[in-house]
Amino acid sequence: MSMENLVELQGIDTKLKDLNDLLGDLPSKVEGLNQQEESIKHSLQSKKDRVKELEVELHKKEVDISQLDGKVDSLKDQLFLVTNNKQYDALMKEIDHLKDKKSVSENETIELLDEKEELIKDVESMESELTGLSEDLSERRQKLETAISESADEKSILEKEKQVRKDKIDQNIISVYDRVMDARDGLAVVPIVGSGCGGCGAHIPPQTLTEVRAKTGMHRCDICGRFLYNEEKVVN
Repeated sequence: MSMENLVELQGIDTKLKDLNDLLGDLPSKVEGLNQQEESIKHSLQSKKDRVKELEVELHKKEVDISQLDGKVDSLKDQLFLVTNNKQYDALMKEIDHLKDKKSVSENETIELLDEKEELIKDVESMESELTGLSEDLSERRQKLETAISESADEKSILEKEKQVRKDKIDQNIISVYDRVMDARDGLAVVPIVGSGCGGCGAHIPPQTLTEVRAKTGMHRCDICGRFLYNEEKVVN
């Protein structure tokens, strides 16, 4: 009876594989989109945070420039009060120094404004991309949830049936079965077709054919390693 149970087990595993194939690569695509969405959100937030930092820095520059202008104006007023060239030269030197500082601050302001402008463009582009991605992701999630929901009950029943069949088969045979399943794309038990293996088509020796048809022991293909059975005598 072990062979019959093994054939039934293969049938159940094939049905489970078919259910998983119905989902296709949708789960992996959804996961990939999830990661992409999270990556964009993280990058988008970083850029928004940087825009806020730039706004603070620009405000400081604006205040600094305004203060420098005030100092320059104050020093210019003092020029009318000096009584000798030494004082005049000292004031002019300080005024030139403040103007240089202002020039540096103005250049830095321009750089900050350019960076802010580029960041705002990036933010707008990424927000648009994120909107499209979120819509696509929402649609794919809905498809995945629907597919999983539709197959969940059937899969649960098959898993229970599978365990019942496995419990009736020697664990050593199950171990071999699992290895062949992994190696042969989910097909470990095949019928004899003519005088050949139903999996790889290899010729089956006459003695093995006779024993398989007589259900004497368990036999495997010498080439692909799959378990062999006589379909006419096993199928209910």
